[in-house]
Amino acid sequence: MRLLLINPFHTGSHAHWCNGIEHYLPKVSNTQVDVWTLPGRNWKWRMHGSAGYFANLAREQGLPSDIILTTDMMDVAAFRGLLPAQWRNVPIVQYFHENQLTFPWNSGDPQKLRGQDHSYGFMNIQSCLAADEIWFNSSFHQSVFCKAVEGFLAKLPGETHAFRSENIERKSHVVSLGIEPAESPQPKFPSTPPTILWNHRWEYDKGPDAFLRHLNTLHHHGIRFKLILCGEQFSKVPDVFSELISTFHDCIQHVGYADSRETYLRLLDSSDFILHEPVQEYFGISVAEAMSRGVVPLLARGQAYESWIPPSFLFQDESDMVRLWHEHNLLYQERSKTAYQTSQQYFWPSVVSEIQTKLQLLIAKS
Repeated sequence: MRLLLINPFHTGSHAHWCNGIEHYLPKVSNTQVDVWTLPGRNWKWRMHGSAGYFANLAREQGLPSDIILTTDMMDVAAFRGLLPAQWRNVPIVQYFHENQLTFPWNSGDPQKLRGQDHSYGFMNIQSCLAADEIWFNSSFHQSVFCKAVEGFLAKLPGETHAFRSENIERKSHVVSLGIEPAESPQPKFPSTPPTILWNHRWEYDKGPDAFLRHLNTLHHHGIRFKLILCGEQFSKVPDVFSELISTFHDCIQHVGYADSRETYLRLLDSSDFILHEPVQEYFGISVAEAMSRGVVPLLARGQAYESWIPPSFLFQDESDMVRLWHEHNLLYQERSKTAYQTSQQYFWPSVVSEIQTKLQLLIAKS
């Protein structure tokens, strides 16, 4: 099988997904993986312009691949229409890391203020119809997207039957993100005081305001802790991070993006808990990576976490979070082991075996 893997927005979890498939899929199957990417910036133009860019590459290559796997940043309808004739029957799978119907747009975005943000959600819907299969990174993501489709269509003037969610659901599957395999961590007790990890993007949708609120709650209850603050940063960082660093500067053991994989793993291994309440989370790869190193999660209910995280790691409100903190400390070794065991299902060799099976079935049907 010859797979063409196209990633129009090659950064963050999108790049992690692409690199993992490129590396691990040939190890479990006789698959040639060709990778085409564009840098992860200017996301709106990527959604508009990448279709023409990659269709032109296909025209230059000549002979088509057996199957194409791309992401939600691709306008598949435009891409398929622009492909040269010999490529147009190649099956296309679209993988949804996130979507523009339910992603929380920044309220200050000029297009949001002008009401022009809806075109990207419709692009996602139309792409689903043009793709042969749609893969979502969690059952939660699949559910919220399909529900949002119906709400979106209800606002349109008519002739929307072709875009109904059932036309999307019938060719949808859940295929999780993968993480690097890890050895079972050695049993340990939390450090004194325990270390709390932030390893998410430094952006508003990852919930830095809630993170600061939870830290203030723990501090108010007389709970001492240390902090490791890593994760990818961009040119514009929400102001809350400055407040967080100023308020808890005496607790901080590390701040800033890890400069290498080795440094990142060392930071994970130095952490005891990961505390998170995102505005949106469609899977939670940073949490899965931390759990694979035995870090114990304290996660707010809602979002994707309820679809794969054991209930013993989920809290409802501030008081429940404090209760869970004490419970985790008392049962730390047991909870750390459960965290690791939960993460194992997302190790790349297992994930790419599922990907391989689904790709072969789709080729056989085509």
